[in-house]
Amino acid sequence: MSRNCDSNGGIGGGEKHLFYSAAFAVLIIFAGCSTTKPPTDSLARAELGARAADEAKAAELAPVDYKNARDKLAKAKAAMAAERYEEARRLAESAQVDAELALAKAETEILRRAVDQVWKKSEVPPTQAELESRNPLSQGAEKE
Repeated sequence: MSRNCDSNGGIGGGEKHLFYSAAFAVLIIFAGCSTTKPPTDSLARAELGARAADEAKAAELAPVDYKNARDKLAKAKAAMAAERYEEARRLAESAQVDAELALAKAETEILRRAVDQVWKKSEVPPTQAELESRNPLSQGAEKE
């Protein structure tokens, strides 16, 4: 007995397959939307990174990267509040990277200043290689 043709105008075999395929696609789409979770871990890591950069005086010593981190963190929080979780995760991860960069630059500058103080107190003048190592790698590095 074949169910492909319904004398009452029901869905035939080919149409039934198309209907089930479309229903399955809709279920997958809704399931994908419901599985996106708030990126609370990413946001927390970004916040910790920004605090560490703040404690290292990155606002003063690496202002460009510090500002980028803070701006992205604020945007991530706004996206989180608007339930745009994927955008919030991406911004939080980017903010964390910027905060880590600002922290590294701030720590480098602190160390550089400490070395300057040691050299000033030293009776032995620095060698040419030591002096050259103090120069930035590029002109762009000085602007940041």
